[in-house]
Amino acid sequence: MTSVNSKRKRLIEKSLPPKIETYIPESRLFMQLQSLERKLDAKIVRKRLEVQEALGKPVYKKRILRVFVSNLAANQAAAAGGNDETDAEGKGAGGRFDSAEAPSWTLRIEGRLVDPPGTSSKARLPAHKFSEFINSMVVELERDPELYADNVVQWRRSAAECDVDGFEVKRRGDEDVKTKIMLDIRTATDRFKVNSPILRELLDIRGTISKAGFIMKLWQYIKLNSLQDSEDPDQIRCDAGLRQAFGSPVVSFTAIPQMLHVFLTRPDPLVIEYTVRVHEGDFHMGQYAFDIEVEVEELARQGAGPLANVLTRQRELAHIQSQLTQKMQEIYNARSKRDFLRNFSEDPVAFTHRWIDNQTKDLEVILGDRRHGLEAALSAIMVADSTSQEMTSERKHALEKEATKWLKESALYDEPWAEEAVFHYLSAKTQERMQQLLQQQQQQPPTTNGA
Repeated sequence: MTSVNSKRKRLIEKSLPPKIETYIPESRLFMQLQSLERKLDAKIVRKRLEVQEALGKPVYKKRILRVFVSNLAANQAAAAGGNDETDAEGKGAGGRFDSAEAPSWTLRIEGRLVDPPGTSSKARLPAHKFSEFINSMVVELERDPELYADNVVQWRRSAAECDVDGFEVKRRGDEDVKTKIMLDIRTATDRFKVNSPILRELLDIRGTISKAGFIMKLWQYIKLNSLQDSEDPDQIRCDAGLRQAFGSPVVSFTAIPQMLHVFLTRPDPLVIEYTVRVHEGDFHMGQYAFDIEVEVEELARQGAGPLANVLTRQRELAHIQSQLTQKMQEIYNARSKRDFLRNFSEDPVAFTHRWIDNQTKDLEVILGDRRHGLEAALSAIMVADSTSQEMTSERKHALEKEATKWLKESALYDEPWAEEAVFHYLSAKTQERMQQLLQQQQQQPPTTNGA
């Protein structure tokens, strides 16, 4: 039985001799199948890497972020009941109210995700904070800068801060204030605004777009209108629209990524205008709510998808493969043991002799002394044989086979010529050693004594 490793060797890894096609023409089909399997393996590996990369990337889903703007008012009744002198005395240096009960208002900006239609309370997704979807926020207050110095409020995202559900801006005052709220919406990928009206019209771009999306749309436009140079595909022959946008009749496609900063700019912030009203009660809600489309990362993929558990299935297949290898090794060992015992039961004597022959050969290979005993026995036979001087090659080969056979029998060493064979063998080795010493002495240069 062949080994397990050779059994597990794939057909695609086996190579046929080059001349086999001459004798077996059908072997060409086997080679074609090997080539086809190599291509199939390459495609499977590439698709597997693409699936792993896709599973490793986060998946974003578009959701609606609803923004509410409102304000609170405090101590406005006392301010409304006072006269102008009281109001003037209540304001100190820098336009601030010195009294602890001075009228004030609080601007509140809040937001929450709108649940998709048909979402039950059990299937509701984890809550997200409002500040997760904002990079920065600026609030401008339209107030007299001579009386109020802090009319601009800014907030920027920081890794050290925790996300919140809303923002509050508290100021003192007893008058309605117009505010302008500018929100920079956070996206999964950096998106830009195309500032060229010509390119927006040619490429049919509405809203913001990523750099990769812009280059893809431009490439589709070039391919659709066959603008590539026939001799140098890297050169783009601009039509009238692109010539006006790029300012050149010929543009290198590889240079377009370096030109993106000319055509793409940061998108305009979302502007919400709201008037803080302090004389309509302690709480005032804006008339409108503002819906903004945002991207939310899906924390859990759908389990029913065919690619959801690819990595888990690969680990399971690898474990099953290792178990198969182990079982095949156990089967091979069991069959070897069975063959050993069956051959021994059929003819114990012959089997024992074969086994001793194999063990003798293995021992000779391990010790590196295969020929010494054979040479001694052969020398003894040649000395005892009167016709050894006229020995032919056939006779010598027959004697070698006979000596090999005798070496495996213990009675060989009880023969009367055994001591003589050992003597001749040792004498030959002694003579060989003496010759080596004489040659070394002759090769050494003579030494002369100094005067």
